Amino acid sequence: MRFFTIEEAETALPMVEKLLKKAQRLRDKIAWLLETNEVVLEVSSDEGFHYFVTEQVKANKQFHRLYYQFYKVIERLNELGVIVKDIDDGLVDFPFRVNGNDAFLCWQLGEEKIRFWHDPEAGYENRQLIVDVDELF
Repeated sequence: MRFFTIEEAETALPMVEKLLKKAQRLRDKIAWLLETNEVVLEVSSDEGFHYFVTEQVKANKQFHRLYYQFYKVIERLNELGVIVKDIDDGLVDFPFRVNGNDAFLCWQLGEEKIRFWHDPEAGYENRQLIVDVDELF
């Protein structure tokens, strides 16, 4: 796992923001496709796999093309070292270390810079404002 400094995470923000917005657009296109076509077979798993079939070959092709593109974006975010927490809310974590302890820098679409962190057991609702990194632990 890659660990970021605050500066490295902030440097990555423009790319992360671009990729998150692309993932959201693709997710919206997939949702529209599902809503506008009568589904003959639909399979979903807890791991995020989704498969559907309609009687229209064109819709099936478009669905699978969009899903492939969606997962390529998620894969790119993972390659950057970012942990995607919530596509809908545009929430990501950057693995971070302070004084030998694991933590996460927390960022959400719309925030100008990284201002929050949380420990591995806490989530978004328990994120804390970064005041002085040396005092985190």
